[in-house]
Amino acid sequence: MALRAAEPSRRQVHGSRKHLQRVSGKVVADIVRLERQDNRLRPGDIGYALQRWIGIARGPARQLLDDFGGCPCGCTLDYREVLDIALRSLPGRAARELRRVIEEADDRFLGRTLANPWADPRAPWWEQRL
Repeated sequence: MALRAAEPSRRQVHGSRKHLQRVSGKVVADIVRLERQDNRLRPGDIGYALQRWIGIARGPARQLLDDFGGCPCGCTLDYREVLDIALRSLPGRAARELRRVIEEADDRFLGRTLANPWADPRAPWWEQRL
């Protein structure tokens, strides 16, 4: 269950690390290691998901709920789900540092959306928003 269908090239992987500029080199190294070890992820997925999640949170209001990047049938992970995997799987210090960056986007997203009273309570919190 990869975020993207095609295997990223070395250039794309290197380019995706630029989206992790707000975290230390140690965290980037931990993320690269995690992407190599976790069969749900491909190289560059976490950086790409972080960039897209921040873009969704900051983007136009009409696009807040349009696309989280996952397939509706569930065959691929959405951006926030990839970040959730990273937060649960990274070592403590790396997870805390990445969480600070993600929480900024989460807070912005929460501030610009409303709770959906009809949402499936088993769905992830970001899918329970209007």
